[in-house]
Amino acid sequence: MTKHERVVKTLAVVVLMAMLAVACGGGSDEAAADSDTTQPDLSADGEDAGGEPAPIATTAPIPLVSDDAAEPTVAVEPTVAVDDEDPWNVDVLYVNDDVVLVPTFDAPNGNQTTIYDINTFDNIELEYPLLAETAFGNRLTLLAEEFDDSGNWAKVLLPVRPNGSTAWVQTAFFTKESHNYHIIIDVSENTVNVYRGEDLLIEQIAVSGRESRPTPVVRAYIDEKIPGASLSPAYGDWVLSIAAFSESLGTFGGGMPKLALHGTNQPELMGQYVSSGCVR
Repeated sequence: MTKHERVVKTLAVVVLMAMLAVACGGGSDEAAADSDTTQPDLSADGEDAGGEPAPIATTAPIPLVSDDAAEPTVAVEPTVAVDDEDPWNVDVLYVNDDVVLVPTFDAPNGNQTTIYDINTFDNIELEYPLLAETAFGNRLTLLAEEFDDSGNWAKVLLPVRPNGSTAWVQTAFFTKESHNYHIIIDVSENTVNVYRGEDLLIEQIAVSGRESRPTPVVRAYIDEKIPGASLSPAYGDWVLSIAAFSESLGTFGGGMPKLALHGTNQPELMGQYVSSGCVR
């Protein structure tokens, strides 16, 4: 993987609702993987009943005992322990090639934890091992929120519900890189802006979620890049998978209702609220 490919894969994404909130519908940085993952369940034309491409189904729901609640939902202020001179700098962790499964903990040198995806709509908890390879064959990438004093542990955002869930991982499993690229999605104006630090690189009108399936306001990250043609012509050239999920659907497309930033074959819809949560 080239440095350029990694930068594309790890853009930070922030979503606005008139004021800068946190992130979502286009995540705020990177990473993701799933266990028991399945390929997207797309209709013949690659669209759902609402006229948008079905979200990427990443994990088939498996009923489990529903006790533990996952970690808190949307975080308000990012606590990324990076260069204070540039507030947009983020640390990205790329899983090493010899890793198969990443163990997670509740604190540095703490107790090992089991990750669950919490589907509150259907009262289902899905155990979610943090595998080093995603359903689409990409390597796991995580956004580090902070590090302990030793640098041996990192608190990372997880690609599970509720949005904003976190855990601690050992940095020995990863290679760290830093950058200041980020995406701001303003769902009040339906715009997508790509920045490097404070410099605006791309400004684009977009489509976001309709009233019954709005694009949620969260801080998240882009966890992998998938060729759109491998899924459906409706997705355009590329699908940028976001480690965040719809907050109005329990499942979609046969799995978790994961968000994405992708192209479209319906450019006449630009600026409208007609998707099921993804941004196009």
